[in-house]
Amino acid sequence: MIGSAASTIDTLAACLPALGATELGRTSENELDIALPVTHSDGHCPIYHLRISITGASASVKELALKLLPTFCPERHINADGSFCLFWRAVDDIAIDGPHSALEWWETLARFLQHQTRAARLRRWPDGQARAHGAAAIHQLRAERAAERLDDRLTTDIQYGRISAALHGSGAEGPAIRVLLDGKRIYSTWLRSKRVVNLRGPCICPAGKGQRPRAIRSCGEHAAAAATLALELHSMTVQERRFWAAFEGHLCCGTMNDCPLAQTSARADVDGIRGADLTTARCLKRYESLV
Repeated sequence: MIGSAASTIDTLAACLPALGATELGRTSENELDIALPVTHSDGHCPIYHLRISITGASASVKELALKLLPTFCPERHINADGSFCLFWRAVDDIAIDGPHSALEWWETLARFLQHQTRAARLRRWPDGQARAHGAAAIHQLRAERAAERLDDRLTTDIQYGRISAALHGSGAEGPAIRVLLDGKRIYSTWLRSKRVVNLRGPCICPAGKGQRPRAIRSCGEHAAAAATLALELHSMTVQERRFWAAFEGHLCCGTMNDCPLAQTSARADVDGIRGADLTTARCLKRYESLV
């Protein structure tokens, strides 16, 4: 049974001794400040000062004193308000309704902070743990479920970022979605009709390999699964682009390689330098086009 915010905080606080954590205070009936040590395999044990905020039976968390983590980094799953993106709330949210779920929430937080340390060292999110951002996340989940119907290895490839999708061509059927593994096409699906382009081609499951590969159209429901995989990968790509476009110009923390914010931050810096002369620059450009 789900209780009040105060009872949820009490349930979380009851786990602190087992975690070696210290309660620092409660700023309100729905906020708990703590110091949480997080032990790593190498013995390193940073202490995070965190604020947990409660809404019903759900908890969000952010760093109190911004010392160990960036204030904002989508690539490290830290939201614009500083809160941590611990899981897909719409899919696998943890309702804190007792000691067991409270401990599960703390364990999820500890793993997240362990990943943060690894990400800072590697300058990328740890392999196999990356998740798409914003609305793209649900499409990643659907793509993984479609991949599971074909070959478990495809699911792993998605999680490791080895599989991607790209639109190609525009004929009578419209554009096709190319599904790529390490940049090499493995099959294509028509975007408009939502079917695999070459149904006579080999299936992408294990039965489609070897000396007598089975055609995808003759491999149970694999043609439908492959089409779904391609469509969801495409939707994931579209939503991911929209996510980053919404944050264009935000300052990049500089801790992750290949972060899309790094490019937009650089452009924002240039725009800031030129801002005072922006009107003049536009006039000059207009003038130059006339002479």
